Amino acid sequence: MRRKVGALDLDRWLLPVLILNLFVWVVARFISDTNLDPYGDMLENFAWGQEFSWGTHKHPPLIGWVTGLWFSILPRNDTAYHLLSYLNVLLGLVGVYRVAIVLGFARVAVPTVLLLAMALPYSTLAVKFNANAILLSLWPWVVFGWLKSQQETDTNVNTWTILFGVLGGLALLGKYYSGVLMVGLLLASFSSKDGRHWLKSYKPWLSGIVFTLILTPHILWLFDNSFISFAYIAAQSENRAPYRALLKFAFVPWLYWLIPLLICAWIGTRQEQSVIARIRRFFKNLVLAWYCQGWNDTLFWMVMLPWMLTLLFGILGIVALSLPWAIPLGFGFPLLWIRNLWQAEGDEMANYSGSILRIFCVWLVLILIVSPIFAVFEAKRESANYYRPRAEAAEAIIQKWQETLPDNELHWVGGQWAENGLVAFYGNPEIKILPGLPDSEAAAAVSSLDWRRKPGLILCPRRKAATPPPFSCPGDTTRWLEENSLPVRTIEVRVQKNGFRFPVEWEFEYLGYIYLPKEGRTVDDS
Repeated sequence: MRRKVGALDLDRWLLPVLILNLFVWVVARFISDTNLDPYGDMLENFAWGQEFSWGTHKHPPLIGWVTGLWFSILPRNDTAYHLLSYLNVLLGLVGVYRVAIVLGFARVAVPTVLLLAMALPYSTLAVKFNANAILLSLWPWVVFGWLKSQQETDTNVNTWTILFGVLGGLALLGKYYSGVLMVGLLLASFSSKDGRHWLKSYKPWLSGIVFTLILTPHILWLFDNSFISFAYIAAQSENRAPYRALLKFAFVPWLYWLIPLLICAWIGTRQEQSVIARIRRFFKNLVLAWYCQGWNDTLFWMVMLPWMLTLLFGILGIVALSLPWAIPLGFGFPLLWIRNLWQAEGDEMANYSGSILRIFCVWLVLILIVSPIFAVFEAKRESANYYRPRAEAAEAIIQKWQETLPDNELHWVGGQWAENGLVAFYGNPEIKILPGLPDSEAAAAVSSLDWRRKPGLILCPRRKAATPPPFSCPGDTTRWLEENSLPVRTIEVRVQKNGFRFPVEWEFEYLGYIYLPKEGRTVDDS
């Protein structure tokens, strides 16, 4: 059933509104941001995408595949990257819309999506396209495949049962954390008659076989590379305060989804007659929004179990929780809130939907208003990432190499990961980017390049050009060259951003250590 506000068909206009949301954010980021994310996650994705691999030294490979494919079509610049970030959001929001419909909440599917689009993971945080953000588009479609698989009859060709296995496999290839979603959906299946019937059928087995087939190449890659990405996860869990992380993660839904929660709770007070009554109802709604309607409440368990399981794993000490893991968790939160708080029927529901649409339009206008203000604020406070001249550095480094070594082509750049990725992203994409020293285990895992016989550069950004400072790149590189009886020869560039957007003259320094196999000797394979 379609919902109308006056003469406006909300369902028909949802996709144009979401496309408008995409372009508003891309324009806003063009105005406010002068760089990609400060820690180089997006440069890292590009480096991983330079060649096809079934894994990386940190995460499963999907993020590299998507980035590599994207920039094989689009130009390599920040705006194209931001377009990918918010296209990822759009795909996720459309997935949530389909989930709401298949669950029987068609009347509130549109306001659910619009509320979700105002949550931090789908708005401000979404700009950093990384292994957490890619789950924004994957998780809703995994849930959709799970629900559709339950609805398929035995006479069908099991399209959605197979696709559920494919989508689940892709989600795990996006990030291992997707395992909590898969386990959560398995447990949530016990909460409904359709789910229990599905569990007793052959369908979970068929989905599981497809899921395993999707993951098998990555599992084989892990064996071949000593489970290097698992070692990274273990290292990330060290030296963290577990109880503090648990406390933060317990309240993260109130943090990341606070804006849409406040809007939903306030709109849910419209039946009250006085302001005082509405305020009282508002605070009550903030709690009732999370209400479970019983053991057979599939929506509640589907939405909340991944969060609960994550907390359980943290309590048991299996993992040290990281706040960004929560980014994909809340895809179903607004649907749960609306189900619990909006009890209106008929025309009043259309009025609620119309209110959300009007608020969302104001939200888009505010984004465009705030973006230049944010840019001025970043310039005035002299944010390092605002002034960091990545594109200028890439051009200067390549030019300096050509001037210093005109007879040698630069084939690879190692050094500080993933800031060294700027040389390929903004400069020459044919230059392979390696993490750390070229003979490291991480470098071997991400590239098949025979670096020993190719000229290369180990890049060490200095001071605030490094992310994050301080770092040991220069000392480690010098020792490595000396241990391998190679000359310590460097190139250095100093660059800055110029123009009216950059009132402060701020030079950033980049130091590169030259590797030439014909000088001294080639590093032994051993």
